[in-house]
Amino acid sequence: MPEKIINLENHNWEHLTFLVTYIVPLLSFDLDFDLEKDRNGLMFVLIILIIGVIYVKTNIFYNNPTLALLGYHIYKVNTSKNKHIILISKDSLKLDDLIETKHISDNIFFAIKSDNQTEITTNRGLVS
Repeated sequence: MPEKIINLENHNWEHLTFLVTYIVPLLSFDLDFDLEKDRNGLMFVLIILIIGVIYVKTNIFYNNPTLALLGYHIYKVNTSKNKHIILISKDSLKLDDLIETKHISDNIFFAIKSDNQTEITTNRGLVS
C-alpha cells in the first residue's frame, strides 16, 4: 500500500562524512604486512573491523559511499504511516510523493515511487 511523504530531508551528504571521517585517515597507513617489522597491516585490519562493527551496531550501515556510486539516495522522512525513518531509494523523492517501502532494519526502509497514485487512509476511511 502506498504511503505519502509528509516531511523530507535529503541526507546524501552523509556519504562525504563517511569518506572524510574513515577512509581518508586510513590512506595514511603504510600497508606493509610484515608483522615482524611493522604492525601497520594488523592495525589497518583491526580498525576496518572495528569501524564495520560500529556501523552495524549503531544501525548506520546505510551510510555507505558504495550506495552513492550505485545511484542511491538517502532520505530522512515522515510518511503517513511511519515517523522518523531512513529511506534508501534510487528515485529522487519529494514532498507529497507516494512511495512503497520494504523494511530492511529498525527504522531503515528501501523505497520506490508508487505506480498507484492513490493513498488509502484507513483511520478516516477516506480515499485521496
